[in-house]
Amino acid sequence: MNPSATITLDENPIRRARLRAVPSPAPECSGAPFASPYSALIDAKLKGDHQIQRLTARVQELAALLAATEERARRALAQDLHDASGAALTVANIALARAEHWLPADASAALGDALHQARAALADVCETSHRIVEGLQTPTFDANFAATLADWIAGFGARTAIAVEFSCPDDARLDRMSHDMSLALFRVMQEALGNVARHAHAGRARVSVALDAHGVILLVEDDGVGIGAAARRKSGRFGLSGMRARCEALGGTLRVAAAKPAGTCVSARFPWSAARSGLFTLGLVNA
Repeated sequence: MNPSATITLDENPIRRARLRAVPSPAPECSGAPFASPYSALIDAKLKGDHQIQRLTARVQELAALLAATEERARRALAQDLHDASGAALTVANIALARAEHWLPADASAALGDALHQARAALADVCETSHRIVEGLQTPTFDANFAATLADWIAGFGARTAIAVEFSCPDDARLDRMSHDMSLALFRVMQEALGNVARHAHAGRARVSVALDAHGVILLVEDDGVGIGAAARRKSGRFGLSGMRARCEALGGTLRVAAAKPAGTCVSARFPWSAARSGLFTLGLVNA
């Protein structure tokens, strides 16, 4: 073989350059595993999410406690009005009736008119007390949820001369709702219509109940003067804090906005999860 034709193959013809400025991960046996900055961010986000969930649950628990306490106060006040005030009004009515019966025939017409006015005023007080007791009492919803709302709305319209349009679907899911959810919907509607009567100077109102895949939506609208943003922030006057607490106690939401072309729209949404179990009773409502 011709030596000049021999080709020598170098086993490592290309020398690879060392990579610089890239730290090698610490060995597992060193006890200091490599920590990515992304993993720290993920851990922080998970921790933050957990804290948000815990605080949300606490807010819901406190809202439930507020709603349950309000129901207890309503029941106690209704009982006191019915027992104590009702009895006193009955005695006063009987006494005035006796005085009118034994009034001498030659008594002045002014005295007779005064007794008649007193009895008429007392009758008005009795009617007002009866209406307040009815409003404070807790509905049972035994027969039909829509019928309970319709009966209360009819009485409200008769007392206030406000024409109220009511619409509610004939859906069995409404009658299978938990008592807590039915009561929350009723109280929000009751408070919203009470605001219409006290503040809105409205001639007409509309109450509607709708259902979708996520839950139940209650709308109460009126054609009155409306409620401004400043008034919405001052929730004490319009009972918005109580309505909002009832919604939050069941994982729902409350929204108060201007209606078109005029008036106010109160929108309350409750999730179906609240329809399946009572969440704010907490042993207080039925105590």
